[in-house]
Amino acid sequence: MQFRLFVVTTSLFSALVSCAALGTAEHSARVPLDRLQALANGNPVTPLPPAFSAQAKKGIASDQLAMYLAGVIDSGEGQSWCVAASGLPPHEVNQQLLAEIQRDLEQKKSTANSAVLLASKLKTLFPCN
Repeated sequence: MQFRLFVVTTSLFSALVSCAALGTAEHSARVPLDRLQALANGNPVTPLPPAFSAQAKKGIASDQLAMYLAGVIDSGEGQSWCVAASGLPPHEVNQQLLAEIQRDLEQKKSTANSAVLLASKLKTLFPCN
C-alpha cells in the first residue's frame, strides 16, 4: 500500500512539474506539435529518475497529454466548439485530435503552436449548432 501511494504521489508530482514544463518552451509559452507527438509516443516532457519503468514513463506521458488536451478543450468549450454535445468519451475526442495533429506533423508543421491548431481542429470537428 505504501509503495502504491509513493508511485501515485510521485506520478502526480511529475505530472504537475511536466505541465509547468509544457507551458514554458525555451523562448515562448507555446507548445510545438512535435512535443505533443513525443507525449503521444510515450515520452514525458520532463526527465524521470531511472527507477521509473518504461510503462510508468508511458503512463505519465499519456497523463500529460490528456491534461494538455483537456485544458485546450476546456478553454473554448461551449463558446468556440461543443465537444460535450458530441457525446463522445474523452479518449475518442483525444484520438481524433491526435489524428489531426499527425497530419500536420506529416506536413512538416512540427514547430507550429499546438493550441492554436487544436482550436482550429476543435471548431471544425465539434462545431456548436
